[in-house]
Parts: sequence; structure tokens; C-alpha cells
Amino acid sequence: MSESSVGGMSQTLDTPRATGVPRPLAGAFVLGAFALGTSENVIAGVLAQLSTALAVPVSTVGLLVTGYAATAVVAGPLLSLVTGRLPLRRLALLALSLYGAGTVVAVIAPAYTTLMAARIITGALHTTVLVTFMLSAVRLAPEERRGREVGRITLGLGVATVLGVPLGNLLAQTLGWRWAFGLITLSVLVTLVIVFVSFPRDEAPRGSAGPGSLRVLTRGPVLGGVAMSAAAGLGAMTLFAYAVPFLTDGAGVPDRAVAPILLLQGAACLAGNLVGGGLADRNLPRALTLSLSTTAIALGIAALLSGTGPGAAMGLALVGFAYFSTLPPLNTWIATKAEGTAPDLALAVNSSAFNVGIAVAGWLGGVVSSGPLGPGTLPLLGVAPLLLALVIARVLRAREHHRMVESTGVSRD
Repeated sequence: MSESSVGGMSQTLDTPRATGVPRPLAGAFVLGAFALGTSENVIAGVLAQLSTALAVPVSTVGLLVTGYAATAVVAGPLLSLVTGRLPLRRLALLALSLYGAGTVVAVIAPAYTTLMAARIITGALHTTVLVTFMLSAVRLAPEERRGREVGRITLGLGVATVLGVPLGNLLAQTLGWRWAFGLITLSVLVTLVIVFVSFPRDEAPRGSAGPGSLRVLTRGPVLGGVAMSAAAGLGAMTLFAYAVPFLTDGAGVPDRAVAPILLLQGAACLAGNLVGGGLADRNLPRALTLSLSTTAIALGIAALLSGTGPGAAMGLALVGFAYFSTLPPLNTWIATKAEGTAPDLALAVNSSAFNVGIAVAGWLGGVVSSGPLGPGTLPLLGVAPLLLALVIARVLRAREHHRMVESTGVSRD
């Protein structure tokens, strides 16, 4: 398959010319990502209610989080292997329908085992739905807007953390835990209807299917993108997973001030996501190096400011802004570098690697924050993985620049 390269971005020549994501569909992608993010994390906000209602210990309820995340890590790449020839519109409708059915099961679940089954169903489809959104945005958007369109989807995930989970908690406290899952179900169903109505007809397959699609994982730029995502996620989430002890135990922030600070951090994350999308559209390789280096610097600043409450709050917000600015460039890089082979598999593997990075961050942060070093040192732990990601980005950027000079004779970086 022939390819052309413009400004460091590859575009297949045998696909229809992208004219833009229809506005209703772009909104549906944001709403759907909001539903996914809320569903993934809502259990943390309704632990007590579920424990009482289902008559199981809180520790057992916590396994609902593990069941969802572990299933997503394993099922995402496997489903990509077997659905690679399905057109995007058909896959989006199928995956959303099944995900919506899983959320309905959660709403009506009479017992813990049924709710766990619902979590496994939705977890299995989480990556497929999210990857379908991202690939659709990349395929439908003009090249100069790909980063911003992908950024909208990760913005929906961020809004879920800032607003969706607290709203689910409020519904659970006032009306009962089933209403929290009802919010997710409604969001998924509205997304499904909009996708059905506004997704352009497109029967072109996405790429290879079955074992042949695995060759996408032999592409250096794709593997580099996955490694950058995992390393950056590990570096930032080592702090984010223990943000509360970082504030309270490390900086002496009173409990009543934690929620406003976390809200400030959430707003900074959303702003960073928007900035990252714009940077990706200007120059994708440069956006990778800039956003990753900024995140490493922000972690260093957070460590320096961790001794006081205002300083720790400012450091947490800076890391949130910087890290979320890496998400649109990273996902856009992987999607475009896997084009023509199996971009959905590449993004699914990336999602799994990211979640493995989060799992390691949770373990590492727990060991350090409860040890003699204390939670104030958490940002320093994240610097090394970010520097590793930055080195990979620099190598890939240099190779991209060299390849472009060889093919066009023009130096543009």
C-alpha cells in the first residue's frame, strides 16, 4: 500500500479523502468516552452503598474495579484480532450495543455475582469502543485536525473523572447505587443513537485481521509509541494514584481542602488535553517531545514544592496539565503509524500497556508513600519513566526527520 508523508504524518492514499467529523458524531464520541470513563471508575465512589446493598465486604466490592480493568487489558487486543475486517461504523454500533446491554445488566443486578458479570461484559468491550472512536476520528478528520479530534475523546475521559464519578456518587447517595449505573446506561444509549444516525456510511475494512495483523507490532514507531504511553502513564500515575496522601500526609493539607484541590487538578488536566491536541496538529513529533519533557519538568517542580500545601496543590495541577497534554499526541502517533495494517490492534495494545503501567504505579507508589521516604517523594519517582519516554520520542523524531529528508530532500522539523 502506497503512502505519502506530510509534516511527519503518514496518510494512506487508497482511503477516501477525510472531510471532517460530523459535529453530532464528534459530540457522541465525547459523550461515549464520558460514559466509559465514568463506568470504569464509578465503583470507587459507591463502595459503601454497594457493600451495604449487596451484603458483601468493601474489599469484595473493590474487586469489581479489578474485574473491569483486568478484562479490558486482556480482551481489548484479542477482540481487535478477530474484528479487524469489520467496517468502523458497524463495529461501533455492535460494540456500543453490547456495552449498553452490559450497563443495563448492572442497573438491574439482583446480586454481587450478576454485577460482576456486568462489569466483565463492559470491561471486555471498553477498549474496543474507545479504539473505534479514535480510529473514526483519525479516518474522518482532515490531517490538520486529527490531534484535536482525538483530544476530544480523551477529554471525555477526563470529564468523567472530574464530573462523572462525583455525579455518580451523588446519585448513589441520594437515590441509590442503581442510579449511578443508570447515568452510564443513558449516556451509552444516547451515544448509540447519535452514532447510528450521523456516522457516515463506510464499508471499507480497517486493516488486517487475524494473526496477520500482528505484524503491526513489528513497526518501530508503533512499538515506540506503546513504550512511551506505558512509561508516561507509570511516571504520572505514581503521583496521581496517591494524590490524597501526597497532599495530606506530605504537605499537611487539611481534609476539607482536598476536594477543591483535586477539582483544580481536574480542570488543569482538561486544559492540558486541549493544548496537547492543538500541538499534535501543528507538528506531531515535536508535540511528543515537548509534552513529555514538560511532564518530566512538572514532576520535578512538584517535588520541589511538595513541602507546603499551596506548593503541593500547584505541583499537582502542573503535572495534571502537562501529562494530559501527552495523550492526544501519543494516541494520534500510534493510530497514524499503524495505518494500513491494524491500527485498532496497535491502540488496543497501547491501552493494555498503559493499564499495566498504572498497575505498577499503584504498587510502587504504595510502597514508597508508606515507607520512610514518604509521599512527598512520589513526583521524583515519576521523573525517570518520563525521561525514558522522552528519549524514545527523541529517537523517533530523529528517524522521522531523517526519513523525510531522504524522501523529499527537504528538512522540516
